[in-house]
Amino acid sequence: MRSASNPFSFAHNLRNLHPMPDPVVYAKGCYVGSKVKEKTIGYITTSETVFPENYTSDWHCHANPHFSHVLSGGSREIREKKTDQQIAGTGLYYYPGIIHQNVHYRPGTRIFNLEIDEAFFKTYNLAIPPESLMHESNAALNAGGLTRILKEHYYNDACSRLAIDQLCISLIDTNPTLEKHHPSWARQIPAVLNDLWNQPLSLSDFAAQVNVHPVTLSKYFSRYFSCTLGEYFRKVKIEKALGLIRSSQLSLTEIAYKCGFSDQAHFTRTFHQLTGMLPKQYRKI
Repeated sequence: MRSASNPFSFAHNLRNLHPMPDPVVYAKGCYVGSKVKEKTIGYITTSETVFPENYTSDWHCHANPHFSHVLSGGSREIREKKTDQQIAGTGLYYYPGIIHQNVHYRPGTRIFNLEIDEAFFKTYNLAIPPESLMHESNAALNAGGLTRILKEHYYNDACSRLAIDQLCISLIDTNPTLEKHHPSWARQIPAVLNDLWNQPLSLSDFAAQVNVHPVTLSKYFSRYFSCTLGEYFRKVKIEKALGLIRSSQLSLTEIAYKCGFSDQAHFTRTFHQLTGMLPKQYRKI
């Protein structure tokens, strides 16, 4: 991705939201909640925040783009036109200047944060991920690289700085965003796979779900998603597994079968390939 218009201009980003009070603008390193662990490596800040039960935040936005991963608990997030229930295992993206509020934090809520400074995008000639990614609730952010960065934050060693820079570039540059000019069948795919994540699907079955010929689907899928259909479907399954690992008492074997893997060994290999961790390591964080 190449540099585009400057998203860090708040005159450009803050919406004309008359029913909402003036938002709190969180500068670099500032978040809702209390920080218990923070690292700044070059232009990248990673941290963990914790929240009191039933806490309600001010209406707020962030100066820099950042990603979050809900480790435990969660909250209800209110935006201009949408309300989402955020649960453990969820990966999130926040575009600069987008106003939102979080309410009814659950007991024991912990969130991992990844904040990327404007200078990072300039240094590597990258475009900030667009606002639309913030609204694509079915995006496979965790399996697309966010959990690998989370691992480096908690498994901190001498190689972490090099690893985090490279992983952030990969997270930004390899997670596709569907645009309005893309065909309607392509824009339907994340939602359909999210709905059918634990069902066996043939190519013909799936093509029928999005109303496109199987040959067209096979030919053009990688153009829009930068991977094969099978690889993307595995990412969706691992996204679901992350939530089950963090928020349920199911055994890893039960989670493997629930997510449609043939056995726990297959599940463990796929999980490690996409997240950089074993399922039991992720459960202990």
